[in-house]
Amino acid sequence: MLSKAKTIGIGDKIDVIINGEVKELEIVDLPQGDARRGKISWLSPLAQALLGKKRPSRVVVQLPNGKTVECRLLVPLV
Repeated sequence: MLSKAKTIGIGDKIDVIINGEVKELEIVDLPQGDARRGKISWLSPLAQALLGKKRPSRVVVQLPNGKTVECRLLVPLV
């Protein structure tokens, strides 16, 4: 689990709020990506926006279709 002080990296599981919904995501290497199971490739726009960030923070993600999505990173309850 990711500590509050650590920056987000590949292999980390993180809780984010996207469009008002809490989701648990894991940033993985390319062949392991499966968005339906919450595993996002480190090459995806969402993962690229999250990598290197600390919690709590807000991140605006630019999607390939030109739209943007705001994500809020949650602090672990540990």
